[in-house]
Amino acid sequence: MSSLYCREVAGHAEREVCFAIRRKVFVEEQKIFETDDRDEHDEHDEHSIYYAALQHDEIIGTVRIYRDCDGIWWGGRLAVLKRYRGRAGRLLIQVCVERVRKEGATHFRAFVQQENVAFFKTLNWVAIGALTLIRNRPHQLMEAVL
Repeated sequence: MSSLYCREVAGHAEREVCFAIRRKVFVEEQKIFETDDRDEHDEHDEHSIYYAALQHDEIIGTVRIYRDCDGIWWGGRLAVLKRYRGRAGRLLIQVCVERVRKEGATHFRAFVQQENVAFFKTLNWVAIGALTLIRNRPHQLMEAVL
């Protein structure tokens, strides 16, 4: 049995661990944000659902999903500690796709950094439209084939 698994984040303390991983990836490593990557979707916890990837019961990655006012599900802030990338990111995405399917979603989208587009395509996601700049980085709008 693999020691890598995913589950929904339980409580404030685990959410803070996930935010710390996001800071490590998006602020310290990728320098996309200056101090913190939290946004309005983190401010309203009742609207966002967080998942964690765990290795030997230690949180090593995270992702956030939410449904917008038009009923479209969005994924974002996928962050995995560098030494665990690959399998953990794949598992987080797969778990979220299954969750939105159970919720009856007809659309599940994410803005994906250009260098990760090929990875998402291996998970049955398709590109929509042209690249767009988000925080001065090229991103591709992608949608999961549900």
